[in-house]
Amino acid sequence: MTIESAMTPSHHALRFLATQRGVEEAAASLRRFLDEMGLGAATRYNVELAFEEVAGNIMRHGSPASDVEFSIASDRREIVLTFDDDGVAFDPREQPEPPIPESIDDAVVGGLGLVLLRRIASRIDYTRTAHGRNHLSLAISTY
Repeated sequence: MTIESAMTPSHHALRFLATQRGVEEAAASLRRFLDEMGLGAATRYNVELAFEEVAGNIMRHGSPASDVEFSIASDRREIVLTFDDDGVAFDPREQPEPPIPESIDDAVVGGLGLVLLRRIASRIDYTRTAHGRNHLSLAISTY
């Protein structure tokens, strides 16, 4: 599979299939771009975590019929990750916080991706476009 990709020092865009292999190849392309950026470890970790969480959820739950379009843009203050797909409408801002388990025995695996995204993103924007596409942007401060 080939990933369509365009890269400049402050912007990277790619299109990938919403499959396990597509997400893995896109993550590898993103890591190469992040190598060029020279980000601090904490910021880089947050960017990779946000990408893997959103791309993985699109793949597992969104049921897109076509490719996922992804871009990352940076300036001195923040990094913005943008995802565009034609899957099921899903506005992460409207989802409630999951209940906090009272004990480790009550805890379940999974379901904390949105909690993580809300903690690492300084801004989350979502639009369902007139063409039936999800358009999600996450801003991550560069510290």
